[in-house]
Amino acid sequence: MLRANQLEEDETFGEGVVDERLTCDSLPKEIHESKDIRVSNLHRRGAVLFSEGQHPRGVYVLRVGRAKVSMSSSEGKVWLLRIAQPGDLLGLNSALKDSPYDATVEALEPCCTDFISRPDFMDLLGRSEKSRLQVSEALSKELTEVLEHARSLLLPKTTGERLAKLLVKWCNERGEAGPDGIRVNSGLTQEEIAQMICATRETVTRLFAELKRKQIVSLTDNAILVRNRKSLDALAGC
Repeated sequence: MLRANQLEEDETFGEGVVDERLTCDSLPKEIHESKDIRVSNLHRRGAVLFSEGQHPRGVYVLRVGRAKVSMSSSEGKVWLLRIAQPGDLLGLNSALKDSPYDATVEALEPCCTDFISRPDFMDLLGRSEKSRLQVSEALSKELTEVLEHARSLLLPKTTGERLAKLLVKWCNERGEAGPDGIRVNSGLTQEEIAQMICATRETVTRLFAELKRKQIVSLTDNAILVRNRKSLDALAGC
């Protein structure tokens, strides 16, 4: 991990990435005002913040960038639970329980985080009712996201429908409308998309080929271009 003042030339972050004025809605005010209990770090794409099974050293506040939250089965299969967004508290549940991290968090793109050690975090909760409320809200938000993802996996009858639902969700959340359709920069490989819908990479490759043949979706410049949103909605059962 890189300290905020050790950013290398080959890293690209948005302006203000280490600006102390940067705030996140889920970050308690006390943490902003207590620089002595938080450490800002920069992470390259692919950097692992913490791994499933590790002792919970503390909580990470994702300030800039996105991160993958995943779990592994005993057979080594990976399930990508969700994509963490700026403002998310990572490792929160494990830190509260003082139990091993229950997921692995990896930077999906260059990220900036604030790290608060478990002793400092627990001390903050002990003296701040506002912080306890915000932590409860963060846990509720995380549980809701996991449940929605589980529902998207359990209800659809086919893998194709699961993929279509995921693409529709991305269109709604981060799609950029243009003359040729809706552009989605997921930042995920086809292997990672397969991990999100409990499929194999070969199946996802085949499904994208079918969508391309039907002129519903095309892949270009590391992005997904949804050319026919109406047809995609129909495949997703929307």
